[in-house]
This record gives sequence, C-alpha cells and structure tokens, in this order.
Amino acid sequence: MKTKIFFKYILAAFIAFSMAACNADFLDEVNPNEATEATSWTTIEEAESAMATIYSPIRGQMYGYFGAFTGFQNQNVRGDDLHPIQDDPETWKLTIFTNDPNTGRVTDDWDLLYRSINRANNFLANIDRVEAPQTEKDTLISEAHFLRAWNYFMLVINWGDVPLRLIPATSDVVMVPSSPESEVWAQIEKDLEAAKINLPIERKEKYLGRATRGAAIAYLGRAYIYQGKYAEGKAELEQLMKDPYKYELIEDPDQNYTETNEFNKESIFEINYYQYGTGGVWGNDDMNTPQVNILSNFVGAPPGGWYKLQPSKSIVDEFTKEERPEGADSRWDKRMYTNFFFKYSDYNDVKPDMRWYGKNSIPMDTLWLKTASKRIGNEPNYSDIDGKPGRFIIKKFTAFWSDNGDSMYNTEKNTNNIRVMRYAEVLLLHAEACAKTGDIGGANASLKQIRDRAGLADKTFGSEQELMQEIEHQRLLEFFLEGHRFYDLKRWYTWSQMKEIFERRGKLGASNFENKHIYYPIPQGEINTNTAIEQHPLW
Repeated sequence: MKTKIFFKYILAAFIAFSMAACNADFLDEVNPNEATEATSWTTIEEAESAMATIYSPIRGQMYGYFGAFTGFQNQNVRGDDLHPIQDDPETWKLTIFTNDPNTGRVTDDWDLLYRSINRANNFLANIDRVEAPQTEKDTLISEAHFLRAWNYFMLVINWGDVPLRLIPATSDVVMVPSSPESEVWAQIEKDLEAAKINLPIERKEKYLGRATRGAAIAYLGRAYIYQGKYAEGKAELEQLMKDPYKYELIEDPDQNYTETNEFNKESIFEINYYQYGTGGVWGNDDMNTPQVNILSNFVGAPPGGWYKLQPSKSIVDEFTKEERPEGADSRWDKRMYTNFFFKYSDYNDVKPDMRWYGKNSIPMDTLWLKTASKRIGNEPNYSDIDGKPGRFIIKKFTAFWSDNGDSMYNTEKNTNNIRVMRYAEVLLLHAEACAKTGDIGGANASLKQIRDRAGLADKTFGSEQELMQEIEHQRLLEFFLEGHRFYDLKRWYTWSQMKEIFERRGKLGASNFENKHIYYPIPQGEINTNTAIEQHPLW
C-alpha cells in the first residue's frame, strides 16, 4: 500500500479549501485562500497544511464530468495521436477546433491553475510569520516557487499571454492585464531557479510525491527548450544525468503506469493520488473529488471503463514502421504493448496472446466486441497488417495490471499516480538540445537509451535533420496519451505546417484548424470580471 502521509495529514485543510473554491470563475472568488488566512501562521504544521492545498488543484486535472474532462483530457485531444469518441460536446469542440471563449472545459483548467497560483502566492506572503528553523522554511519556499512555476508553465503553453499574478488576490488586485508570453516564461525561469536552491534531492517515504530539486531542474530544462534556448536547456538537463542524481529508465515500460511501481527510478515528478473515506460506489463524494484519479474508467474498455478515447490510425502506423531485430521476444517496439491492447497472433507476432485484468482474464476479441457500439460512425480505420484488419484499444492508463478490470466500482484503481515528468523526457529533451547545438554524439547517446529500452536495433543518426526526425518519432511513441504531442508540433512547426500534418495524418477536425488554435482563448468569464484584460490577439 502506498504511503501518502503528507496528503492524508492535511485532508481537513484541503476540504476547507475545496469548499471555499467551488465557484467556476477564479475572479468571482473573494479569496480562495480563506481557510489558510484563518490560521495564525505560527507553526510549521500550519505551513505544511497550507502547502498541501497548493497541490490539490494540480491533482484537479482529473476532475470534472465523469472524471477526466479537464486538464489531462484537454492536453491530449488536440494531438494527432488520439481519436476521441464524440461523447461530450464541449470536449468535442476542442478535438475538432470549434471551441470559443465560452467553452467550459478550458475555463475549468484556467480556474484550477490560477487557484493553485493564488495559494502559492498566499503561502509566500505569509511563510515568514511561521516560527520554525529557517532551513525548514526555505525548503517550503522553494517548493512554493516550483508549484507556481508548474502552473504558469501550463498557462503559457496553452494561452500564451496571461496575467502574472504574484501576490495574493484581493479585491483591489484582481484586475490584472495579460503579460507578454516572454515575461511569463521569464517568471517561470525565475521561480524554478528559486526552487532549485533549497529543494531536497530526495524525499523521505512519507513525503513522496512532493517536488524535488531534480523536478525543478527538469522543468527548467524543459522551459528553456520550449523557448528554443537549447544551450541553457542542455546544461540544466545534463545535471540530472550524473551524481548526485540517480535517475534511470526502468526496464519494463508497463511499470510506469501501474500503482505497484510508483516513485521508481525513472519518475521525476508524479501527480499523487490517494483514496480516502469509506465509499467506493460511483457517485459519492470520494469518487468526484480531484484527490482521486479516474482515468482508468475514462479510457478503459468495458468492463467498468467508458472507452471515450481511441488511438488514432496514424499513431498505430507510427509504431509499426520499425520491427525489432530477429530473435526478439516481440515483433514491435516494447512500448506498443504498453500502449495498446491488440491480438498479437493476428499479426504474426512471436509474443504469445495476452488476456488482461488478472483473474477476469479478458481476451482482445471480447474487448473489441464490447467497444463496437462506441466506434459506430467514429471508426479510426486502422491499416491492415499482414492481410488482417487493424484492431487496437488503449491499454495505457487502464487498470490492465489489476485483478479486477471493473475500474468504475473498484476504487483501488483511483489511486494510481500519473508520472508527468519521467527520465525518458529528460533524455529526449537532451537529445533535442544536443541536435540543435551541434552535439551529434550527445544526441545519439541519449536516443540510444530510449531505443535500447524499447528493444530496437542500434542506429546512429548523422545530422540535425536526421536526429530531429528520429526525436519526433520517438516522442510520439514514448509519450502517447501523455499530453505532449500538440505542444511538440506547436514549437517545431508553423500553424500552416501543423495543419498540413494534421490533414496528412487524418486528425479529427484538421480542416477547422486555424492560426488562433495554437492557443486557447482567454475564458469569457475572465474577460467579463477582469476589466484590465483583453482577449488574445489571435482570437
């Protein structure tokens, strides 16, 4: 059983914050930190409780209608590696690029991100009042800077120009205009530099899931590379590839998506979930809280899953481009078997056919039959392979590892962490930075680790162009359904090039894609209540 004492210890504080922060619009709230303001800020225990409330909106990316219509979903549906079911009207708008400033799913994300930012601001404004050793307070200060940077990172890659709120929200400071994207990035860099100073390299068991120095360095490296600052990003990431850091790729890719191997040596930062209360039937408060992860319900096939997401034809084609060397224990890349349920024998695979969900022992033919009605009118039309029709269902993030595939009513599945920063990303970002700075050897060395773990043959890439083609390919395979694809395309290509890629790869809604869709519009509720802000110029 996982140890998550820190988050359980402050559950009462979280509940108080949740009750104070239930309104849809951030600016409609008098002060979402009222519960913390009511404390005296005299003890380290009160500071720890306040810190935990900064994390809770981050876990809220799994919140919303039936569990996943906010952040995590929104990060994925605009990419060309996913083929969503036309189920929820507002999510469908994001999928096919017909959203507008009133689209509620985007408003949900905006509110959660700024809620966490305001709690971080409140923490930083009050921590000096706590009577505790300065070293303890300094660690918490660095942690608050990391969390504020994490939220602003999500804001800037989704909205571009956004308000920089760096002090607690009060009635006379809520009217804040958007700052240019460059200034938001500069603040992210500043916060992550501050986070690096006093965060610990490792967390003790009862504090697992909280930010570390490695996480701050990794996100700073990512921030630099997303801005095209490749030399700076390379220097940051290389710190994580040597002592005192001990990050490595784990051998089995499956183990990055099970509850049984959380906080492994590949994990740099995880969104930490846990079950509380005595409930377990769908519809109760426990299942509707952002403190649990209901993604397995959302992506999984029956039994228990709702099958709202499908792999796109193009991502399956990408996986089947390269076969493993003769004598390997599977035909294709190991990650293909982590990402998808499929019947191996249909495609002359040497890997024996699998049955999933432990004691329920469900074969692929049954899963495919149970999901048939969902595909009517929305079939990805997978390519034939060796004369057999392609049949693929998402496995990643389901409860494939469990003895009970009924994710809906078996609440043990709702505590699986999401690894949002893995060492695999450090390696691929490092390879990209090396390619862009002329370090061909360094790029190949990092790519080799990714390819070796996937069981692929040794290959060497000799130019920046060859390297970038391979890096794009590997990021597609490594991060399927992990919220990277749209942002990768956005930073590598112009919007017109993105449109051509979407059309070529059969992306749903490709014909609707316009320049403005590289950003989300500022939510209309923010514009209505914040008289200092204007809509993004592309909208």
